[in-house]
Amino acid sequence: MTDSDKPTPNRGEMREAAVHVIVTVGFGLAALLVAWASDDGLRTALVVVAPIVVLIGALGALFRTYRNWRAGGRWQIWQGASWFLLAIFIVFLFSTGPVLVG
Repeated sequence: MTDSDKPTPNRGEMREAAVHVIVTVGFGLAALLVAWASDDGLRTALVVVAPIVVLIGALGALFRTYRNWRAGGRWQIWQGASWFLLAIFIVFLFSTGPVLVG
């Protein structure tokens, strides 16, 4: 196998997945920071919204995984982003749970 026969990683796809993860987590953290600085009604709404934002980002990454898999592309990159965002979703969910219950 020569160097030209080896598959090259799609750097654009990796960059898109990384930007997707960073933006999703950034929006989730921004919602939590604004909730921390807000009053009761808005605080409760934003604490509920923060994990939902991360979940929507994870579902979007799963959709990209499926699309790339069907197209025969590098779906593993997006699957890794999906798993990471799902783990972050669980962290957000359990960190905001006490605020909602208490």
